[in-house]
Amino acid sequence: MKILDGKESSLEIIENIKEQVKEAVSSGKRYPTLHIFLVGNDFASTKYVEMKCKKGEELGIDCKLHKSAEDTTTEELVNEIERLNRVPNVDGIMVQLPLPQGINEKLVLESISPKKDVDGLTSVNLGKLFKNDSEAIPPATPKGIVALLHKYNIEIDGKEAVVIGRSDIVGLPVAAMLQNENATVTICHSHTKNLKEVTRKADILVVGIGKAEYITSDFVKEGCTVIDVGANRSKEGKMVGDVNFDSVKENTEYITPVPGGVGPMTIASLFANLIEIYMKNV
Repeated sequence: MKILDGKESSLEIIENIKEQVKEAVSSGKRYPTLHIFLVGNDFASTKYVEMKCKKGEELGIDCKLHKSAEDTTTEELVNEIERLNRVPNVDGIMVQLPLPQGINEKLVLESISPKKDVDGLTSVNLGKLFKNDSEAIPPATPKGIVALLHKYNIEIDGKEAVVIGRSDIVGLPVAAMLQNENATVTICHSHTKNLKEVTRKADILVVGIGKAEYITSDFVKEGCTVIDVGANRSKEGKMVGDVNFDSVKENTEYITPVPGGVGPMTIASLFANLIEIYMKNV
């Protein structure tokens, strides 16, 4: 069993971004700019945004935070996003999810220009991803997962990949990205029958279902690579994934820890998306 160290792997991406920004600015170009929308006072969302802004500033990225009250309307959000779409010096726009009840999340996300959609959540970018279009901006978590597989030279081509979960943020786009690298991909969800039979065929198993330590050793075949996207709190208050690490680890060839696996790669990949957009704009 080998650990897929997302914390260490993300540092290489972060250092590369720092150098790109430093080089661009020293040659007379402006700083990259990211606008983040935070609606309401959800504790976890506030912490995530603070973390992103802090990391952005460390990288030389100008992060602009748009905070608004929970009773903000869909129209108000859409109007502000559409205004920023028209500002040439705005490279990336992202909306921290989940949004409060009463706001139409789909309308808000679709109002972001696909060229500034740093989170890769517009239907245009997701559609391009499934068409294996090189112009697609992928969501940060799937991008980070594939980068982690590449970092450890884990073969994807021709492998059986099983993805548990079909969200727009993780399940569907990571399935598309693995398929684009010639894996044979099966997507499982709450209606999948005989789930263990399906997952035991996987060479690569990606789990993003939001159920603490749900996946145990009987879901996993010997030598599998397990990617745990979960971030849950145990009864003891400890951060745990969707995979029961202690149960599964002896069956695996590679496995991501929680924390320290997919999480750091997600943040690094978000800023990697931003820099790719920025480089096209300056």
